[in-house]
Amino acid sequence: MLEKIRIVYVSEWLGHHNDIHSDPFCNALSELNADISVQSTIPILFDEIDLLILYPMQMSSVIFDTISQSKSENPAIKTVVISSAHGSDLFLQAIDVGVDKYLLKPLLPSAVLKVTERLMRQSLEAKNAQQAYKQINLMFTAISKMSLLIRMEENGLIIEVNDLLCRLLGYSSDTMIGSHWTRFVERRFWVFLRTLVRERLKSGDIHRGVIELVNAQGKPVTVDSTIYAIRDRHGEIDELVCIAQDVSEMNRAILASMEKLIDNGSSLTVLFNHRYEAVVLNQQYLKSNGFESNEAFFASDSPYSWMVETSHGLEKIVPGGCTRRAVLESIFMQVYKDEIKGRIITIDDRQNAQYYTVHVSSMPNPMIQSEEYHILYFIDVTPIERMKESQINDAKLMSVGRLAAGITHEINTPITYIKGNLELLQMECEEKIPDALSLFEPIQEGIARIESIVSSMYEFAGTGKEEMQPCNIYMSITYALRILLNRSKHIVPIRVNGEVFSRNSLYDQNSCVTMGISTRLEQVWIIILNNALDEYEKGIISYEKRYIDIDISCTQEWITVTIADNAGGIPESMLEGIFDFAISGDKKKSMGIGLNVAKAIIDKHGGYVKVSNENHGAKFEIMLKTYEEKHDVV
Repeated sequence: MLEKIRIVYVSEWLGHHNDIHSDPFCNALSELNADISVQSTIPILFDEIDLLILYPMQMSSVIFDTISQSKSENPAIKTVVISSAHGSDLFLQAIDVGVDKYLLKPLLPSAVLKVTERLMRQSLEAKNAQQAYKQINLMFTAISKMSLLIRMEENGLIIEVNDLLCRLLGYSSDTMIGSHWTRFVERRFWVFLRTLVRERLKSGDIHRGVIELVNAQGKPVTVDSTIYAIRDRHGEIDELVCIAQDVSEMNRAILASMEKLIDNGSSLTVLFNHRYEAVVLNQQYLKSNGFESNEAFFASDSPYSWMVETSHGLEKIVPGGCTRRAVLESIFMQVYKDEIKGRIITIDDRQNAQYYTVHVSSMPNPMIQSEEYHILYFIDVTPIERMKESQINDAKLMSVGRLAAGITHEINTPITYIKGNLELLQMECEEKIPDALSLFEPIQEGIARIESIVSSMYEFAGTGKEEMQPCNIYMSITYALRILLNRSKHIVPIRVNGEVFSRNSLYDQNSCVTMGISTRLEQVWIIILNNALDEYEKGIISYEKRYIDIDISCTQEWITVTIADNAGGIPESMLEGIFDFAISGDKKKSMGIGLNVAKAIIDKHGGYVKVSNENHGAKFEIMLKTYEEKHDVV
């Protein structure tokens, strides 16, 4: 039902002539579609009048007081004065009291009609606007009881919040009103919301989606929001309104169900939200890294070097010093964009490597269908890689062992002939040339040295079965040094626990015992020492300044062997991957065995090996478990 405008026409001329038709404007006003009251006296109340038309016989202060009173009681009332009284003072007084139209006679009824129609339209628009405003207020009141409400200026300053939002976030309305909205929104949404205001809302769109607010304790509150713009009459954004529902519990329930889903798998699994942020790890991932909560894991720095296999070799995925969350999010984006095609390898500070294949799957968000959750899977293929490396290394070491066995056999046979004939010659000289007996002593010493080398070569060749058994670290290093001594004595002095090694060096055969394969451990020492000798042969450092120090220490749990030199160290570019296959060694000089073989042997013995650069040289630290024989208790 359309509302009619109520018009009160007060004409003093009616009281004078007592005839409605004697008034020139009554007939014109009667044509209007309005509720018109014609009277000769000024009304007492003005609150229900939309348009007041005064036609006095003479302008007086009563007229101005009436207009002032009507405006005071009803600010929306429109007023018209029809007068024959000219003068700027009268006109200014009318303006001062708020007259909307001051019409001077002589005046045609049609002119009064036009002015009245225009004021009627203005009144009707005002009444409709007032009604709409009331409805909007009622709507906002209803929304405020069930939803979160924020009203902002176009620049982001908050101008209204409801009690429900204040209670949820733990702030008072005085704190929130006048503040910028970014203070109460999770930081990662800032750019998104700014772009939303500049582009989509400006073009007339209404946004609906999940955002995160921040409460007074700094914790996120997930809300499903509807954001729209209120425009001024020029079409520019005047206000921004956000109506939202708290969906934190629903979000937590969805994440809990997702967490149960990824916990069922045996692989290391990470759940990402629709903004590609890591949110949940499965229990397998947490336990393998020694964490109990996702928050603690994500906040910690990654202890690994993350590498990926490419056609050019191993390449870093992320720089060092990143948090685990940053690492996982970077890996996810590269896998998601199909930028990572090979296996991922993690290398810890002990140079231990783990090998993974990775892939990503996606599923819709049950709460918001336009968004997705993503799952990143790390499938551990390290056991397969270890088996492959072990087979390669076993084949290489077997070949070296056979070669060493063959060489020692070929040396041992002529030495036996030489030794036997030398004894016969010595017997002849005892009878015929006694003075020549002194010449036999250095020859016999030389033969003894050759026999010692042959014995060490047999030991290195591993002619016996490769069974784990107690072996003395000092003796394994002694055998290795005897093999290398002929080469090393011209290159660099080697010291064991501070004393220069010689063929006559003796060590306690009952201390520093580990459970292992002595021939394999000897190969480790030979590989590391040969690499140092190769560096010294480049001739950069003078002989008197050279050294190789082997320090052996034993505790009840661990045996530590440190081999250090000052041959210049390992290039930084090679240091991280020093134990990769064929990363070191000059094939023209060495036996073709890389440090990866040495590490594989130590790993097989349950030990650790790490390398660093110190004092202008390389330092290898090898740790093996101490073996202590257990005696039966009777």
